[in-house]
Amino acid sequence: MRTYYVFKVKDEFKSLYRENQSILYHIFKQIYLLKKEDLAYGYSLFRQLTKKIDKEKLDKEIFISLHGTMPYSKRKNKHHINNLYKDETSSMIIKHAYIQIESNQDNSEFLHVLNQFENPYFVCDFQNQDYFFLEDLKVLV
Repeated sequence: MRTYYVFKVKDEFKSLYRENQSILYHIFKQIYLLKKEDLAYGYSLFRQLTKKIDKEKLDKEIFISLHGTMPYSKRKNKHHINNLYKDETSSMIIKHAYIQIESNQDNSEFLHVLNQFENPYFVCDFQNQDYFFLEDLKVLV
């Protein structure tokens, strides 16, 4: 099971770290691993790096684009894909600060869905030490 955290990075940081994505990943990882007593510092740093996600708008757009497809459903604030043909089970929760995707696949369909929206999304999987800008995601044909 993979857990992806998707952040909407400010444009200036995207251009700054475009060629050095590992630095951006390590900054997010340090924030992710902060102790409770350092949360104020981490929150300040996080707010400097990221833009707020328009949760309601993105929730609605994803629901509209996927609601007619067989493997998709949405319950309360959680989007689900259960695609038997690709053997994928994924869930996605959109928050104002980040998007969390849990999937049994390395290449969740939700990543491709988010890639349709022109946003500077940066994806981190802290457990597997994987990271990339969403626009770099290649579609395998």
